[in-house]
Amino acid sequence: MGRFNRTTGEFTAKPSVQKKVERMYGPTTFETALRYGTPVKVFMGAGWEKGSVEKWTKHRVTVRLARGNRTTVCHDARNLEVL
Repeated sequence: MGRFNRTTGEFTAKPSVQKKVERMYGPTTFETALRYGTPVKVFMGAGWEKGSVEKWTKHRVTVRLARGNRTTVCHDARNLEVL
């Protein structure tokens, strides 16, 4: 997704694509500690879901989702975004 410059032939990606690429090249481990109740967004199969942190360890974060009474475990830091 983007466009080619007709005169130079260079490809320029859309800003949304660039943001996704930067997210995927980020670290996979949780580098910062997340306190209980911290508002976060978790990337799931249907998109980003809002929730709050229930439990944090070095290798995973448990998040209670705002929609419904569900919890999910996030093992990859690239799928978690602090609000």
